[in-house]
Amino acid sequence: MSEQKEALKEKAAEFAKYGPKFEKAVETALAGGVKEARFLPSGRKIISVVGKTGDEFIDPEKPYCSCSNFYFRVTRGKEELCYHLLSYKIAYTSGLVDVIEFNDEEYGPYFAATVGDVFDVLTKSGS
Repeated sequence: MSEQKEALKEKAAEFAKYGPKFEKAVETALAGGVKEARFLPSGRKIISVVGKTGDEFIDPEKPYCSCSNFYFRVTRGKEELCYHLLSYKIAYTSGLVDVIEFNDEEYGPYFAATVGDVFDVLTKSGS
């Protein structure tokens, strides 16, 4: 995997300025930790990134992440982005986003499960 990791780091070199966060994001992208649930035929999406305590919900267009680092550091201007959003950027530009397609009827239950996961992660992290 070292060869793959080096190739991805080279391909995503524009993000290397994030230092240790970049390393973690590369590993997450390579491990298939960036997931997009796509609902058809509407095209709605729910994007999540595997974090150290569970999945984090992200919206790269806003940008937004449900992690505590985003809330405490990014929203307060101390950091530009969390490693979950960086993982998405690297995975997206490298074609490593794991896309799973669902029927639109599955959106409600999937979204409810995602929100439940976010609350579980918040409980684990003590936020």
